[in-house]
Amino acid sequence: MHFALYSFPILDLLPKEIPITFNFHGPWAYESYTEGGSKISIYIKKILVEKRVYQRCNRFIVLSQAFSNILHQKYQIQKDKIHVIPGGVNIDKFQPDLSRLQAREKLGWYLDRPILFTSRRLIYRVGVDKLLTALAIIKPKVPEIWLGVAGSGNLKSALQKQVLELGLNHNVKFLGFLPDNQLSLAYQAADFTIFPSQSFEGFCLAILESLACGTPVICTPIGGMPEILKSFSPDLITASSTAKDIANKLLQIFLGEISIPSRKSCRQYAVDKFDWCKIAKQVRKVILSD
Repeated sequence: MHFALYSFPILDLLPKEIPITFNFHGPWAYESYTEGGSKISIYIKKILVEKRVYQRCNRFIVLSQAFSNILHQKYQIQKDKIHVIPGGVNIDKFQPDLSRLQAREKLGWYLDRPILFTSRRLIYRVGVDKLLTALAIIKPKVPEIWLGVAGSGNLKSALQKQVLELGLNHNVKFLGFLPDNQLSLAYQAADFTIFPSQSFEGFCLAILESLACGTPVICTPIGGMPEILKSFSPDLITASSTAKDIANKLLQIFLGEISIPSRKSCRQYAVDKFDWCKIAKQVRKVILSD
């Protein structure tokens, strides 16, 4: 099963003797809380839907230790029922098959400016507003910095207004939805991808996609994201999720104060650790276990 909302209607249709594996992608009720959901809607989601579904399940797969902790602490699921298996990436679909300049030419991006890229739903918890503030902080020292933001969401108009207020109209472009072929190009075109999440980031598959394309990743120390990078490029994890610490990390990077993994090493790390062929075997083992 995936997602409590979709699983709930069929619970009574499933034979009791068949074990159920639930793929926990996030705390639906708590995510709603961070986006301003009402108390009654949060209660319904957590108590009447999520908990009822989880009580029926025999085992759980989560993408990170961070979400294992949430499942145990907030939903009282026994730890021995929880299996941490990271997400995977299609290493054939996401790969560095063009140079950075070639990718930029195909997208019509600047050829001679430092470029950041992020692909996010434009909601509060992903922190694009904090990233914009960070860009305004570093702009005096890195005036040509440019950020491409892919994705849509209910904060788009507010973020566009923030760009104007911060004087970043020459430094930020909202790209809207990018199909997969252009998404791969965007990863390859950027000097870095960046994920400034503020809460409930269980894993972030986009980190793997970027690494598979050979592009290093900057992230905040939120949820499962540091679990991906801490054994590979810990220097690219910010000290906190605040705009100030995001700005500090960006300055360190663009002023050459910390080492950056090569394109080849990013790709190899993704292939070695997160190839879907390897991850799928781990998932299969859990699903078929007694």
